[in-house]
Amino acid sequence: MAKLFTGGVSTMNLEQEYTQLLYALLPPGPAWGGENNLLEGLAPSLAATHQRGLDLLREVDPARTEELIERYEALCGLPDDCTIDEAQTLSQRQQRLDAKVSIPGGINATFYRQQLDALGYYDVTIEQFQHLNSSPNPEWGDRWRYYWRVSIPADAQFRWMTCSSECNAELRTWGDTVVECIINKLSPSHTVVVFSYSEGNAHASN
Repeated sequence: MAKLFTGGVSTMNLEQEYTQLLYALLPPGPAWGGENNLLEGLAPSLAATHQRGLDLLREVDPARTEELIERYEALCGLPDDCTIDEAQTLSQRQQRLDAKVSIPGGINATFYRQQLDALGYYDVTIEQFQHLNSSPNPEWGDRWRYYWRVSIPADAQFRWMTCSSECNAELRTWGDTVVECIINKLSPSHTVVVFSYSEGNAHASN
């Protein structure tokens, strides 16, 4: 009997697989020889049904969903106030869903690391000041224990004033509003998050 392939194949290949399978199910004998129009007609429908089943398995994963993404977003309260104003790509929407649905809750560095990874911020580092031997600034007193820092490689986050900018524009701006909003929303209420950006030897913090 022909083996039916169930992985990621094209519909045409699935049709061929089902055609072979249907012919293999026929009893032996000359009466069944040659082309069978019934079986040839059934194969495309079976292949299409099979493909829709594979599509459903993909849609179960929020990080890969396409057809059901709006339903997932409605269940997860997305878009929210951390959603950027400009149109999001499908990949960005999937990342937000994955961070919302797939990551268990927590208030430790591991939890925030998982959130950042799900959002595609793999190079971001987290530093908890309470683990330092001394205060970063003596004037803070013991308050520094409630601060933690998220360091983000600047890359395209730095925006310089140009000759086409408004006359009252800032000389330089920086910041990733999406990741700052998400981390601030999830951070413990008694803590303060400092966001640090770097570009070469330049550093900036929010």
